[in-house]
Amino acid sequence: MKEDMDSLLKKSLIPTDMPPERLNCQVLLRAKEREMMKHQKRIPAAVAAAVCVVLLGSMTAVAARRYFSPAEIATEFENETLAKAFSGEGAVLVNETQESGGYRITLLGSVAGKNLSDYMITDDKGMVEEDKIYTVVAIERADGTPMPDTSSDDYDKEPLYVSHYIRGLDPNVYSLQSMGGGYSTAVRDGVMYRMVEMDNIEMFADKGIYVGVSSGTFYDSAAYRFDEGSGEISPNTGYQGVNALFTLPVDKSKADSAAAEAYLKELRAEWETPAQGSYDFQMGKADASDLAVEAFMEKLTAENLDEYAAPVEATRMVLTPDKEGMVSGSYELENGAAGSSAFWVTPETKAGEYQIGGYSYSENALEDLLIDVYVLNEDGTVTYVVYRPKK
Repeated sequence: MKEDMDSLLKKSLIPTDMPPERLNCQVLLRAKEREMMKHQKRIPAAVAAAVCVVLLGSMTAVAARRYFSPAEIATEFENETLAKAFSGEGAVLVNETQESGGYRITLLGSVAGKNLSDYMITDDKGMVEEDKIYTVVAIERADGTPMPDTSSDDYDKEPLYVSHYIRGLDPNVYSLQSMGGGYSTAVRDGVMYRMVEMDNIEMFADKGIYVGVSSGTFYDSAAYRFDEGSGEISPNTGYQGVNALFTLPVDKSKADSAAAEAYLKELRAEWETPAQGSYDFQMGKADASDLAVEAFMEKLTAENLDEYAAPVEATRMVLTPDKEGMVSGSYELENGAAGSSAFWVTPETKAGEYQIGGYSYSENALEDLLIDVYVLNEDGTVTYVVYRPKK
């Protein structure tokens, strides 16, 4: 039960900063698990909080828009503990709006701390990830066209990636995917509400924390500029897409340089841990259901795939690798849960041969097992589809 990950995958690997390729696969698996556990549902009619819209970089007058508050969004996701946190003194309410790439994006607010959610996630070692930061943004089309509902076939045809970033840390490496991230989405009255969560990074408050909303399923290094000298992250003015970037007004007294250094050290050590599917079998944490998944995956090959598993046709898509050979895509299952995958096409990849990529599952083990399968087509595109074990 983990969540969504990115183009750590996209850059040349720099040993001192960039995680190894095997980490990227591990991180992607953890990201997908997190997204699979999230609630994706419509928000019922309710009284929305009125907020004042500030359109940055423009003198155009904009009428005030009525949005749901972060607390109301948490309530609609049936997370009363988080709703109380968003209504408490520790919450940061922002209500700042930017227009970018044809969208009007409003940073509604954020809250961070321990045990703030009704849905606590455990890591690969079975430890509860209790210290998190949660942020809510509202996204709507600038021309007034309603955003498609999550149940619509048009949902996520123009995917948007929302993440926190830290001044001084390369966003290509440090973002939602690599720092315990996940998200929930709902659409009401043509407005998309995205609530993201990741490891609590308030310890970096003295450096500066950003919230970015950009085009795509993963972080796109073309959307922003990272100045290695100053550590500043800024939107790329020449980018053809969405690349809004907000500065989150976090209380600088929450900064803790020692804790920040320890966190980064632990994070990098985690990246260096060999991936073992969705659970850490090396640590002896696997139960019978985990071992059943491991055994199933060990016997699965490209040749016997169709004998033991069946494709989920709703997830089938044809994708085009980027210039570095990375392929990424997102999908939605029939139960409304969303997922995503990313992988590389290498010179060794042969056209027409099935490739079994990563897999993920939650507490129901084999019943929830999702397997990434892709095949390189003769024209250079890649056909991707999720498989499930046959009943």
